[in-house]
Amino acid sequence: MRMDEINIRDPYILTAEGKYWLYGTRGPTCWGEADGFDVYESADLKHFEGPKACFQNDGTFWADRNYWAPEVHPWRGAYYMFASFKRQGLCRGTAILRAERPQGPFVPWSDGRVTPGDWECLDGTFYVSRTGEPYMVFCHEWVQCGDGEICALPLTEDLKGPAGAPRVLFRASEAPWCKRMHHSSGKEGYVTDGPFMWRTSDGTLLCLWASFSDAGYTEAQAVSDNGEIDGHFRQIDPVFMEDGGHGMVFRTREGDLRLILHSPNEHLKERPVLIPLEEHGGRLDILPEGLPAWYTPLRRDLEGMARELEAMEGWKARGEIRTLTPSPNGQKDTRRIQEALDAAGKAGGGTVKLTQGDFVSGTLEMRSGVCLWVDRDARLLASTDLGDYPEHHARRLTVQDTSMGMHQSLIFAEGCRDICLRGGGVLDGRGSPQNFPGEETAQGTPGRPFLMRFIDCVGVEVRDVTQRNAACWMQNYLNCENLILEDLRVENHANYNNDGMDIDGCRNVRIRRCHVTSGDDALCFKGAGQAVTDRVLAEDCVFLSACNAVKIGTDTQGDFRNILVRRCRIGGLETDPSGLKHPGADSAVSLEMMDGGCVEKVLLTDLEVTGAFSPVFMRLDDRGRVKPGEKAPGPGTLRYAALTHWRGRDCGPRGSYLLGMEGRPLEDLLLWDIHLRQKASVKPLTAPEEIGDMHLVYPDAHMIDPADAPAYALWARHVRTLTVKDLMVTPEGEEKRPEFLL
Repeated sequence: MRMDEINIRDPYILTAEGKYWLYGTRGPTCWGEADGFDVYESADLKHFEGPKACFQNDGTFWADRNYWAPEVHPWRGAYYMFASFKRQGLCRGTAILRAERPQGPFVPWSDGRVTPGDWECLDGTFYVSRTGEPYMVFCHEWVQCGDGEICALPLTEDLKGPAGAPRVLFRASEAPWCKRMHHSSGKEGYVTDGPFMWRTSDGTLLCLWASFSDAGYTEAQAVSDNGEIDGHFRQIDPVFMEDGGHGMVFRTREGDLRLILHSPNEHLKERPVLIPLEEHGGRLDILPEGLPAWYTPLRRDLEGMARELEAMEGWKARGEIRTLTPSPNGQKDTRRIQEALDAAGKAGGGTVKLTQGDFVSGTLEMRSGVCLWVDRDARLLASTDLGDYPEHHARRLTVQDTSMGMHQSLIFAEGCRDICLRGGGVLDGRGSPQNFPGEETAQGTPGRPFLMRFIDCVGVEVRDVTQRNAACWMQNYLNCENLILEDLRVENHANYNNDGMDIDGCRNVRIRRCHVTSGDDALCFKGAGQAVTDRVLAEDCVFLSACNAVKIGTDTQGDFRNILVRRCRIGGLETDPSGLKHPGADSAVSLEMMDGGCVEKVLLTDLEVTGAFSPVFMRLDDRGRVKPGEKAPGPGTLRYAALTHWRGRDCGPRGSYLLGMEGRPLEDLLLWDIHLRQKASVKPLTAPEEIGDMHLVYPDAHMIDPADAPAYALWARHVRTLTVKDLMVTPEGEEKRPEFLL
């Protein structure tokens, strides 16, 4: 049968043994005498077999009516059913049953009700804390307490009974939309039904629950302020307000998020309803109609990738710890540190710990298995003598080597495995123009070393250090695998070309909890290594720039795919510490395809955007920069890029714009749920034909200066299949330009 042919209330889906198992309250016996629960079995959530009894009262069970809301949860190798029951003269309560298989048969497990014996209770659900303690979350009924309560009750490890007293998480009247109800007994109050606990991908703990609003039965959500069951739960906007509720959330076998609830809330007409959901901003929202067909699988795949990358392990301590203190009188420590790194490498791994002061050094070469630990009371200071930075030409030449001439760095690694830099201390490149003069350029930067350059390495972790004042780029990772950058504070404003992070042709990259401010690109993905950039997660970071906060390009000689940037604050600086540039960002997000390559499957979501002259800039052109003797590849491809759930302020006035090429358009783009405030333009209106095609103009968002974009919200040219949904740009001041020009 189909799902819409099944008459149950309080539906619950368990995914187990390669199938979906649907449980619920039998519709015909819901309000009176009852004797069991059924299960329906499905392989595709479209066709169901059943009903098959999974629990049947054989005449010995203590309850004889109101068999409600069965939920089945795996725990310690078995399946446990939480369900509500009633008998005349006994308060309604939730009991626990047990089975070896999802289809049952379930048999009584707890000694009667687990909820307090003198409370009218219902709709118990199972929750396990982050530290592994089991709980039942349930409703204390409004017909007894007046203002219905959602409560949490600790359980024993064997789920036989309570392990403590219940605690009230919240009351129904705390939801401003909740409607006061009248019971047939004459009592009045506020209803709580069907709690269900869900932890989002960002760690937020939600409690879904149901009650009544002016729109009818309503599925609500509340969020814990500390991410745990003992937190304060705050009511946020409901999930569903169309006469449906008592829902739960699950992931399909493909990884898609679904809400299942019953609707309408009318006896014998109730049916289980599946609703696509999306997590963002620590909440659940229904996916609206009109999104492109590729978006849901893109989001699903990237969320699955994120879970895998979040589990990726970093450097594991091994070998001897070699502790160094600084040489006296500011003498250079290059040789001493390098000897310790070499010795640790020869020993199969170890830690070189710098502590108790300032170390002055030229280039240091990392060794496999070694962690360079800069302690919290230490600083590694770059030598200001350019002679202390011998050139390291990559054994496998890249476009970066042949076209840009970037061969010097304070810390260098090539072909290493399992290397680490951490410790809580400071790395300072002392890269001011006085120490390392040079001009801003889109080509080479000879005489201005990077702080770090890692090439062809596997297993790289850089964590919990402060990186300051490189003479050029701060850190460049080229053709590396299994790269972890976490808890970094990057301040790069001392000179020109001061990028914050450059990821070039790397695979399996996790960037978390980093705070990056830079004079040039803050987070930049490049393809000069002519390798694929694949499987990248950047989350819970700050990227602020006087150029581009998050960027792909300009070098795109390799492909870029599976990139997820979420829950970040991006945009411009409030002030420019260097005095070399402006405080605002040229763009918050730039995708710049110049040298062939393909960008696809990119999602930038849940972003706070501030101070960007152009919030969004995309450009495809045919520069074709390659190594000498290689054939230019022709124009590249940019497709399947989604920008969703942005909130922004203090942007503009240039505006966002997307420019493909005639005969080579940008393809399959989504801009959804983007709300920005930006300054109104005071410049004369500029027609697109006045701007021209700008072939081979260097592609940054300021490429149309001194003009602003011809439309204030979005200007797009040479784009195939652009979906714009709920893009709201509010000008601050009088705006003469049209909102859109496509």
